[in-house]
Amino acid sequence: MSVNVLIVGAGPTGLSLALSLLRNGLSVRIIEKQLQFHPGERGAGIQSRTLEIYKFLGILPDLIEQSATSPRNLQYYSAPDDGKPPRFGAFAEPTEDTPARPLHNARMLGQNRHEALVRKHILADYGCQVELGTELRSFEQHHDHVVAHVIRTVNSKQVEETIIANWLVGADGARSVVRTQLGLSFLGESPPAVEAVTGDIYVLGDSVKQDHPDGWLIWGHPSSLAVSLRPCLVPGQNLFNFYILGGPEHGIDMSKVSSNREELIKVFYDITGRKDIKFGELVWMGLWRPNIRMVDSFGKDRVFVAGDAAHVHSPTGGQGMNSGVQDSFNLAWKLALVHKGLAPKSLLDSYSQERMPVIAAMLNKTTELFRKEFQGKLGQREDLFRGYELRQLGVNYRGSPFVVDERYTEKDEVVDPYRSGDDGTVHAGDRAPDAPGLTRLDGEITALFDIFKPVQHTALIFPGLAGQEFVAETLEALREYPTGIVKSVLLLPASSAPSSFPDLADMVLVDSKGYAYTHYVVAQDTPTVVIVRPDGYIGALVTSGKTGIRTYFADKVLL
Repeated sequence: MSVNVLIVGAGPTGLSLALSLLRNGLSVRIIEKQLQFHPGERGAGIQSRTLEIYKFLGILPDLIEQSATSPRNLQYYSAPDDGKPPRFGAFAEPTEDTPARPLHNARMLGQNRHEALVRKHILADYGCQVELGTELRSFEQHHDHVVAHVIRTVNSKQVEETIIANWLVGADGARSVVRTQLGLSFLGESPPAVEAVTGDIYVLGDSVKQDHPDGWLIWGHPSSLAVSLRPCLVPGQNLFNFYILGGPEHGIDMSKVSSNREELIKVFYDITGRKDIKFGELVWMGLWRPNIRMVDSFGKDRVFVAGDAAHVHSPTGGQGMNSGVQDSFNLAWKLALVHKGLAPKSLLDSYSQERMPVIAAMLNKTTELFRKEFQGKLGQREDLFRGYELRQLGVNYRGSPFVVDERYTEKDEVVDPYRSGDDGTVHAGDRAPDAPGLTRLDGEITALFDIFKPVQHTALIFPGLAGQEFVAETLEALREYPTGIVKSVLLLPASSAPSSFPDLADMVLVDSKGYAYTHYVVAQDTPTVVIVRPDGYIGALVTSGKTGIRTYFADKVLL
């Protein structure tokens, strides 16, 4: 059976990729070698930028309903607990949403529930179902397709199947078969003498909640012995995620602990001294050792990798799962355009070129947090504070050769791929800010985040003093590209008369609150076109009108 895209791995990376591709009209199969879905929390923090992606994909309301706010405080106890009052430390400062950044604060949702939510939308909207018990064994690439050999487990029997796909994406984790067979290097380090047991367990009674109803409790210090209990915040369930950190040098056999519930509880009591905390069912448990690595390329020809298949690191900072979702969102629209014959295959080169610097920066940040957390001294707990950049709103592609910027032309500018937008400037390659309070000609109020879609570019036209002539030339250039690929949005300042521009663009809006002109730093007398890509990043920021538009589309993005 042939399919447009075969996705290997059904975690958040693979599922978000599938949803993005399906939204773009491609057929998808998702295979997962496990026989059942993982039951545990694992990566529970969903950062601000990922929330915005889910807004564009249309699943944010469900996610907000099912998730909870991030913990604000950490409580630190001695180990064993000596009964003294705990010390409190900040985890992440909550901040007010703004018109440009309407989803400022992360949410908490266990990965098991997160995955189930995305699976529900994929199945309900497109009839696409994850194929459990299906393992990729090998693949061969050809000039126009990929042949994948898989083994399906059916009624405890293994059945071979050959899948013909136009494209193959490995979202199959740190031990990725796709990455290995593709021959990509996976350079990095495995820091010695650090290991942890992690999992989810039910707590009986209110012994933990009495300490702090929604608090994250920590005994000891990760550089020696430590125990962490974080509430999973599942409605009606007293479920907690736990970490136990230590090792043989502290007299703890972590492999033994990770294989036996009774041993786990014994070690918990030994470290904390809190025998008043009683435990119920153990949902899952596993042994974790740090591994900090990334690939030298995100793909070759018709095969790509994303998420943990491309980069692994310490969970400190809550960046891994979120970065995987953003890998997928970067790749999906490009793959869709190339597959449909609307873009040159070279557009797919930008996937590696854009994500590599971002992931390298991310690894540096999470590794710094890891070393502070696991090698810092007792009492120096500010190292667990999560800085603003970890919300990923500053992730940018300013250095990409696939963006066009006529406003900022400095070629030797040093770009931090994790920080942009805080200096009052907006460049091509930056995350496109929101702008609410936009008034349609029929009086309806909307916002840019309600207009941006993962299936199209959005051309924001700020006419300036050039008026109708600039708008007409701009729209003429945009009509050179296939219908549905580019949506034109004419943004008029509050002082203008909408009747002067009747039905010239796909959408005419009055910037009644002034947010669009302010957030995109556009002077009302300067004609400007901002082209927002399907992934919500600015692909082009041009003042030359049709010349700049053609430079972006014809030279880089579309055929």
